[in-house]
Amino acid sequence: MTARLLIVDDDTALLEALPRALELRMHGVQIETSDNAADALERIEQTDYDAVVTDIKMPGMDGLAVLREIKRLRPTTPTLLITGHGEHDLAVQALRGGAYDFVQKPIDRDYFVASLERAFELRRLERQVEAQRLALERHARVLEHVGDGIFVVDGDGLVQHWNPAAQAATGMSHDDVLGRPVTEVLPGWQQAGPLVPVATMPGPDGLPPGTLPFEPGGREIWLSISGVAFPDGVVYAFRNVTEERALDELKGEFVATISHELRTPLAAIYGSAQTLRRDDLELDEETSGRLLEVITTESERLTRIASEILLANSLDSGRLVLDSREVDVYALVGEVVEEMRAIFADRDGLRIDLPSANGQPAVVADPDRLRQVLINLIDNAVKYSPEGGRVAVEIEPLPHSVRVAIRDEGIGIPRGEQQRIFGKFYRVDPQLSRGVGGTGLGLYICRELVRRMQGRVWVASNEGEGSTFYVDLPLAESPVPASLV
Repeated sequence: MTARLLIVDDDTALLEALPRALELRMHGVQIETSDNAADALERIEQTDYDAVVTDIKMPGMDGLAVLREIKRLRPTTPTLLITGHGEHDLAVQALRGGAYDFVQKPIDRDYFVASLERAFELRRLERQVEAQRLALERHARVLEHVGDGIFVVDGDGLVQHWNPAAQAATGMSHDDVLGRPVTEVLPGWQQAGPLVPVATMPGPDGLPPGTLPFEPGGREIWLSISGVAFPDGVVYAFRNVTEERALDELKGEFVATISHELRTPLAAIYGSAQTLRRDDLELDEETSGRLLEVITTESERLTRIASEILLANSLDSGRLVLDSREVDVYALVGEVVEEMRAIFADRDGLRIDLPSANGQPAVVADPDRLRQVLINLIDNAVKYSPEGGRVAVEIEPLPHSVRVAIRDEGIGIPRGEQQRIFGKFYRVDPQLSRGVGGTGLGLYICRELVRRMQGRVWVASNEGEGSTFYVDLPLAESPVPASLV
């Protein structure tokens, strides 16, 4: 590659002799000359020279002033100053002002050529570094738009790049992590880092990513992560799969829960049917009736399980359409309470109380789905109440809504679990130590149905002291309060 050199001097003889001498000693150098500062600066502004040589003393503008202008126009261009005998102070000022070197007259041509070669090499390396920087910036801009989290760890274990997707996945910004050890940025890296698959070359045949836990900001996240090594470190790409992992765990819980819930009624139905089919047994009418009743009851239980699963799926997919209308909440609650009293009539000492109340406030709701919510909440209250317990159902008119409260004297719910109970497959008694089964979908369905009726459901409870579930629904022809949305 040809190096371009500009020589600036008011000595015409030097401008003729010096280029000829350099051309004899240096190959691939294109030399231009200028006899005044103004012309030289105009050329420098238009052309990015590889080096500039200027006399330190010239009429109009001396070499130091020229040097300052060169540094303003072309900060990275090496500038050599030619000085006369006894001008050492000016030479020192020139070096402090950013001159690359100075050459004293009479010019030692060997030293001058060696200095120019060093200046050209420096300029070549600076251009190469700049080209690499621009390439890295282009690549970095591309990485800014990649959906996967990307970060670069250098040979010293420091994070040197952190794209927006990495920030979104971890909650840590580029400024928070750049230049910090990766072991600080991703707590757990010291143990998990060696387990991350790192390929020597990128491509479709690379190593599959590993799924590992990390704790940025004190919260656990699971990353599907892999890396590709390069001479200066490793480029890592990852996806946050915490939600997918939670979903997988949820699927596992679903299979385990449903398997248990199906096994019991199926076993009862199968056992009763097999007994009825036996020819070696003579069953009286009462025994046969009991077995048929078992089959009927357990079949209804299977139907309820299937219905809950289908309803939860409809809620998740957004396919469920509610038939919202004005509903007399007092009348509906009274009907549900009477129905539940009849269902649990054989529970000795159990009371389901509904205090009398005045007024007939109407709420906006789907009457069938609201009935389902109330039945589910009262059913739960009974199941988790001791024998002889009391379940109280209360209705309280509010300025913009009506509140229904279902209070029991049961086992209660630990404070840390009170938000989780409205999630899928959650049960207060997961080990069935109190014989209370269920799919764990009931409260999830209640929450989603009430939410779709512009209402709100929540719980207040102390462990061992019972629970109170509240349902707030907006009054008909009343704006929906912000607290219910």
